[in-house]
Amino acid sequence: MEGKEEKLDGRDREAELHVSSLQSHFLGVNDICSSEIDLVNQIAEGSTKKKRLLFNAPLPSRLPGLQLVLKNLRVINFSFKFTPVGEDLRICKALLHHAFPPSVDHLFLSCGYPSSQPGIPDFCGAQDWERELQRTRCPNWRVSKHNEFFNLCASLPTVVVVPRDLLDAQLEQAAQHFQGTRPPVWCWGSLAGAALVRMAQISPNINDKQQENRMMGLVHRCHPKKLQPTILDLDQILPALKEIQMSYIKLRELHTPDDPLQFWEQDRHYWSRWESSRWMLHVSKCLDVAQNAASAIIHHNSSVILQDFEGRDLSAVISCLVQLLLDPQVRTLRGFHSLVQKEWVALGHPFSTRLGHTRNNPEEQSPVWLLFLDCVHQVSLQHPGALEFTSEYLLALWHAAHCSLHSTFMFNSVSAKCSAIAVLQRENPQQPVYLRSIWSWWLGTDDLFNNQHNGATENCVDKQNQETREAFLNVHYIQKLFENLTVKGSLSRVVDSMSSAHDTWHRIQYLLETSKSSLPFNPSGPPVPVQLDASLRVDVSVCNLRPWQECFGRWLSEPVVFVNNDPNTLLKQTDPTKDHWKQIYQMYNLMKSNLPEIIPNGTVK
Repeated sequence: MEGKEEKLDGRDREAELHVSSLQSHFLGVNDICSSEIDLVNQIAEGSTKKKRLLFNAPLPSRLPGLQLVLKNLRVINFSFKFTPVGEDLRICKALLHHAFPPSVDHLFLSCGYPSSQPGIPDFCGAQDWERELQRTRCPNWRVSKHNEFFNLCASLPTVVVVPRDLLDAQLEQAAQHFQGTRPPVWCWGSLAGAALVRMAQISPNINDKQQENRMMGLVHRCHPKKLQPTILDLDQILPALKEIQMSYIKLRELHTPDDPLQFWEQDRHYWSRWESSRWMLHVSKCLDVAQNAASAIIHHNSSVILQDFEGRDLSAVISCLVQLLLDPQVRTLRGFHSLVQKEWVALGHPFSTRLGHTRNNPEEQSPVWLLFLDCVHQVSLQHPGALEFTSEYLLALWHAAHCSLHSTFMFNSVSAKCSAIAVLQRENPQQPVYLRSIWSWWLGTDDLFNNQHNGATENCVDKQNQETREAFLNVHYIQKLFENLTVKGSLSRVVDSMSSAHDTWHRIQYLLETSKSSLPFNPSGPPVPVQLDASLRVDVSVCNLRPWQECFGRWLSEPVVFVNNDPNTLLKQTDPTKDHWKQIYQMYNLMKSNLPEIIPNGTVK
């Protein structure tokens, strides 16, 4: 098979984009994972016509060529001009079979090597939720283990946080009245008593709303001052999942042109077509609702109940954004990992269904995960030094959600993951099944993948890791940490383990030390209590939001997209320059040389 890729950037650009991905340890520049394929089209050389090919649908007797549209909006064309007869159909059938499997367990390449522990809680056990309750110091809530065998709800983890006065028997009775048997669950809270709660809609076959009112009454009584909670019906005030999907499809069509002619034709109407997709309106509305919810918590000390259909989609978006605006810990890399693990993975966002990992239920697809990441991207633009990570890292998480080499974003729930592992274990009884977490990327990879599968030397891998870390870590955030140490007397207080200067210096060390398998945070460090005095405000008006061109237009030619339609100002990647990083490392080495000798365990002599 002769393969060629229709691209408007050079190979150097491809290599640059490949380095800043979480799959670069396992895949080469031109390798793709079958789960990343979104569309398979039949094409012919010299023709602009194309026909979408579907699994189990009749295929033509001969295929001139194939076009693959990937979920990261990359387009790859293959020609079968010099392919032996029959080989084109064999390849096409294999692609359709493996790209759209019947179940999630068909996606994985499992191996008998345990993945590294990234120091991120999985929120599948009671200990992680108890620590989160202790960190937030939110009173009158407790951890329930009543879902230990997923007998209460299949889409929730084995433990949930519920009102302290709610008995497990009452919890089970109440759950039957909600969609997906998902009762209200606590997500986050403050010392003053304001709690953030996610709740499903009442089941349509239930006419009596007594249980719904009873659960809301329990949330009310959990507040130390018995203040009425703020209830936000997200199904009424935010776009429907189908609207989000339709907006995404319009942007996908805009950013995956078939040929240069269509490319230049679309360029003349680029911004108007982007506006007509209504994607930025959805981003604006989510930020607005999250900011109002955050205001209710911080200014009125009101608990907030986020209610959507099953409490698994838009409630995850708003809950995470509220915490991002209010809780500085969430803006760190470790805090953001924990947030995503808690709100999206443990609490059961249906990744497999929404992102189309299988060929089942295509009408239920909707990129809610991308909508959330775009909202975080907008926060990072308006507060350049507030987040410890960059938009490039957010983009890497979006792409990783489609690649089955990491399992974090592959399942609809924790119970679905357990079921898939059981199936894989039955198929491989002699070999333990380990599925890699996306967070393990920060610990580096083992030589099995680096040297045998990808043909990379250790020096090459170390250099690549360094470049990728610099793309993912926010240099402006690190610079602010250094500025905190420039206050008079700060350096002398580094020796005091109780001082903020001591904590700041050690955070800088974790971020900048790049020894093999080094995390950019202390995985065993104590949780940081919630501090509501450092909240963020965001301008949510559409005119002040910026289209995430680095995501949607990643594979388009740079010269065709301009800032504010100004042809003299190209919209380029906003990654910090190497010179900026060079200055940061010079500052770090200078401070190390002027500080007292640091012994290996991190304390100061």
